[in-house]
Amino acid sequence: MRSWHIFVAAVIFTCSIYSCYSPRYVYSPVAHNVPVLAKKGDSKLAFFYASNLKEKATINGIERKSSSSGIDVQGAYAITNHFAVQAAYSHRFEKNFADFNINSPDTSTINYTRNLTELGVGYFTFISGNKQSIFQVFAGVGIGKSSFADFYEPLSSPAFQRFFKMNVTRLYLQPAFMIRYKNTFATSLSSRFSVVYFKNISTDYSEQELESYQLKALGNGANIFWEPAFVNTVGFKKLPGLQFELQLGMAFLMTRHFVDYRTFNLSAGIVLDMPELFKGKKQAPKN
Repeated sequence: MRSWHIFVAAVIFTCSIYSCYSPRYVYSPVAHNVPVLAKKGDSKLAFFYASNLKEKATINGIERKSSSSGIDVQGAYAITNHFAVQAAYSHRFEKNFADFNINSPDTSTINYTRNLTELGVGYFTFISGNKQSIFQVFAGVGIGKSSFADFYEPLSSPAFQRFFKMNVTRLYLQPAFMIRYKNTFATSLSSRFSVVYFKNISTDYSEQELESYQLKALGNGANIFWEPAFVNTVGFKKLPGLQFELQLGMAFLMTRHFVDYRTFNLSAGIVLDMPELFKGKKQAPKN
């Protein structure tokens, strides 16, 4: 009987560390700010809804869903015929579920909140004689906060919580190639390189939990991500200055030190060129 107890304990411990491991996502990619700029005075003001791939799982007989959603607000302005500035703000609500506990399998809900504000400068130029192909590159810095909290619901004991909070600094370099057609359509391939630092970490996870969740060495150096994105922008001749944008982005960890992160970002929304929009309204014929 004693041997059986030892075997059960070993199975539960192994499940805790391996089979039942559930990620704590420390990073989630945001929408690329890829403005269609061709000359001095061109601008962009964009509002996006962002989402991630949703997943379903059945844990302890209960169907659970993992999801990610949020907003992105972006701006850019061409200060000359080749140089521009940009800014962006992103906010994310995320959650995923787990049946991971250090001592025994349970049902756990992990809720995330992320905020990031970015500022950058860039260069753009035509790379074809017909002025339909554009190359641009932006570089900048983002500063924000990220946190997540576990709400444990053990099968045979009272519920309890854990938290993890940190400051996030992201340096980015974002080259992009763009093809546009008569100011009504543009398709872009953007390749962003992000160097991410996690600092000022506070948590009430135990040392064993930090080790198991891949969080113990999170603040020891930079994490580098390659984030390609495919961006399509569609406008209308009768509505100058108003466009719709859809983009799909991915993230790949480039450093050897492993962290859990989300790999997809899907964003859709509207893009406004305010000077062009007001110009179009003034030129519209009166009935």
